[in-house]
Amino acid sequence: MIDRSILKNIPKKPGVYIFKNNKGDPIYIGKAKNLKNRVSSYFNKKKYIGNEKTYEMLEKAANLDYIITSNENQAFILEANLIYVHKPKYNIMLKDTRVYPYILVTDEQFPKIKYVRTKKEEKGKYYGPYSDVKFVKDVIEVLQNVYKIRSCDRDLSRKSKPCFLYHLGRCYGPCYTDVDEKIYQESAEKVKKVLSGDITEVKNYLQKAMKDYAKIKNYEKAAQMRDTLFKLENLFEEVAVEYKNGKNLDIIMYEPPVYLVLIVRKGYLISKLSFTMEGTLEDFLYQYYIVRKNDPPSLISTLYKEEISSEILDFLKEKGLKRIEKIGKSSKIYEMAYANLQEEIKRQKDLSYALKQAKEILSLKKEPKIIEGIDISHLQGLYTVASLVRFENGKPKKEGYRKYRLDNIKAPDDFESIRTVIKRRYQKHELPDLLFIDGGKGQVNSAVESLKEIGYSLKDVDVVGIAKEDERIVLPGDILDLHLPLDHPVLRLLIYVRDETHRFAIGFNRSLRSKRFEKTKLDDIYGIGPKRKKELIKHFGGIQKVLEASTEEISKVVKSEKIAKRIKESLGEK
Repeated sequence: MIDRSILKNIPKKPGVYIFKNNKGDPIYIGKAKNLKNRVSSYFNKKKYIGNEKTYEMLEKAANLDYIITSNENQAFILEANLIYVHKPKYNIMLKDTRVYPYILVTDEQFPKIKYVRTKKEEKGKYYGPYSDVKFVKDVIEVLQNVYKIRSCDRDLSRKSKPCFLYHLGRCYGPCYTDVDEKIYQESAEKVKKVLSGDITEVKNYLQKAMKDYAKIKNYEKAAQMRDTLFKLENLFEEVAVEYKNGKNLDIIMYEPPVYLVLIVRKGYLISKLSFTMEGTLEDFLYQYYIVRKNDPPSLISTLYKEEISSEILDFLKEKGLKRIEKIGKSSKIYEMAYANLQEEIKRQKDLSYALKQAKEILSLKKEPKIIEGIDISHLQGLYTVASLVRFENGKPKKEGYRKYRLDNIKAPDDFESIRTVIKRRYQKHELPDLLFIDGGKGQVNSAVESLKEIGYSLKDVDVVGIAKEDERIVLPGDILDLHLPLDHPVLRLLIYVRDETHRFAIGFNRSLRSKRFEKTKLDDIYGIGPKRKKELIKHFGGIQKVLEASTEEISKVVKSEKIAKRIKESLGEK
């Protein structure tokens, strides 16, 4: 506990206070109208005996820092910014159930559109968060087909040869040719309009272009416009009639700890986001809109009518919010939102139940909140690789995934491969709660042996595997294997981890094999250098697609009919 004498130096002014651990890391950040009075209250430990989280924080706090601000409002904003940066352990934090991406339109002379995983300090307008990466990439593809703004990071201060998007008519190519800045900026503004939810203009453009191309019998172009229109309509889902009048709103449904946000823009549902958080609606509004800096819409509809502090409401209104209202339970949109909330709650409960059951059924030392899974992949001994996936609270944490090339393994040897990966991983990183090995008794025991070699034992970490032939849970040493029903939540969880490790390993192995195959085949053809090879692979997407392409299609890329014929002859005519 911090010594009470520190209070002598704390001023009676507004500001932010920061409790830190013995390493100097912030573990709790708060704001105060009067720093001295607020911090003084923490020294009455009896007050927090019933509040285990605060009591534990005070026990672990080794130091206290503070920042004076001019007024309460500044303290409010500073607190949110510091929580966003440091993510202190004992603050109420919003936890994503998955990674939600954004679309960024940069603030440049010739803006670019790009997919980003988080809001960074890059100048521009961020849109989102969106439900998944595929949606984001499909939206960008549609917008480039129509408005032709770039997606690359090329240096525009000097001209270079254009990329394949320019040749496909999906980019103005400011890196290659002189582009009218006014026209380009107009296109960028139209892109922003669509990303704000107004898709009427782009729909009208695509419908007109489709008809115009059909009139002049350019059926290929007409089909391209039609396909783009279909994709656009499928991406943006119209919601119930109540919101077809062009409203922008967020619908927040919740039964703590589960919070669900449906984002509706101009009458279209563009995202469904789910989070977990131990806190109230007010806590959620603070975390989602203020700490995470997501722009509020003009209307927020919530499941219940709750009192929200004036400082949070004032902040949101400054950012464009007009009101928060309770959603009508008789509306169709309520039925849809509530059904999605219940589905998310069920999913969360299943995961929580599975983790608790795993501890009991597998006799684990603790609930496996952090699971890491390892799988080995090779093709007849070539390209031996390993994947490591990380699950937190029963869900994949993809930023924790890792790939390992095992070039020293020259012959198929899963046991040696596992030993190698275990040593490389856990000599540098902390052990998980549960280590999962994709394999049987031999693979699991190899993992245990390698852990012993670097100073760990089964007292430090639990290790399990799954035998593929009958989905049998394998335990180390002489412990008997465990058979569970295929629909048992614990087995389903382990199979999920197993499938994810396998998918990740196979994908890595396949990419290495593909690169080698493409290099060998194309390098043997006279007239194909690194540049043409790169253009071919980029344009067609792989050696198989080059093989399937016509001589005419290849000729357009390599700019030579003679070389195109040579490629077809060397690869073999289809």
